[in-house]
Amino acid sequence: MNSEQAKKISLPDLMARLGYQPTRILKGGTEYWFLSPFRSEAEASFHTSFLGGKWIWKDFGDIGGTVIDFVMRHENYTKVHEALSFLDKFYQNKPYKNNKKQVVLFSFQQQEALENSAEPTLQLEQTTPLHYTLTYLTETRKIDPAIANQYLVEVHFMNKENGKSYFAAGIQNRAGGFEIRNQYFKSCVGKKDLTFIKGEKPGTDVLIFEGFIDFLSYLTDKNILIPDQDTIILNSVSFGQEALAFIKKTSYIKILTFFDNDKAGKNLLEVFRQELGQEKVYPMNFLYEDFRDYNEKLALKK
Repeated sequence: MNSEQAKKISLPDLMARLGYQPTRILKGGTEYWFLSPFRSEAEASFHTSFLGGKWIWKDFGDIGGTVIDFVMRHENYTKVHEALSFLDKFYQNKPYKNNKKQVVLFSFQQQEALENSAEPTLQLEQTTPLHYTLTYLTETRKIDPAIANQYLVEVHFMNKENGKSYFAAGIQNRAGGFEIRNQYFKSCVGKKDLTFIKGEKPGTDVLIFEGFIDFLSYLTDKNILIPDQDTIILNSVSFGQEALAFIKKTSYIKILTFFDNDKAGKNLLEVFRQELGQEKVYPMNFLYEDFRDYNEKLALKK
């Protein structure tokens, strides 16, 4: 990669792959604001925009420049060839985005379209230890990094409809697929299914969560790395019946549910009570009764 090619790389795409998420997107996707990657701050002061056929940036508490200047500042390089070498390795086997129409913005509307598609649209490229998504998990979701690394991997995948590559934090399910989540969307790479996690001291109790973010929030809140009880993560409220069928084949006596404090969560709780018996189901949403779900409580915890 030469300097001219590097300068045409989409800086928002590069920053997304590095784990930074914009606080604002303006002017039809040609202007982005981020919290500065160079210091802690509460109000975004890092600005990047598409001008003159390339992305430029300005940190109002630091410096600015081209994509090359950003890499040199971010990675503490002093020579241009070091930044070019970094970009070559960073984008190896991952096509880089080089104009304003190719910025990676994966919306919940796109997610819904994917889930309604008859054919799998997301194709697994590779899994790695958490890196680019760790900031999202620890700073936005307030998950303990040791807990996140215990259960999650970073899933790199391609959307076969547009040929673009993305990444997200993911947990493996029973079918071998990966339930994935980042700041923009949640979906599944491969076949969707429940996730089952064996407890450290499995017995007659089982914990049930709607999604893996709430499971990790519970562990973080209680300072637990591995729960004593077995755990079932539904990965979608629509998998409630699959969870019930699984539980009915076991000897669990106490079913502890951590469902959301919304209509879907309340309806699911009633289904569990009807199917398993009122005396066996123990709703645990009192732990976050003033919040929509466990993670909202954790993220807003002072």
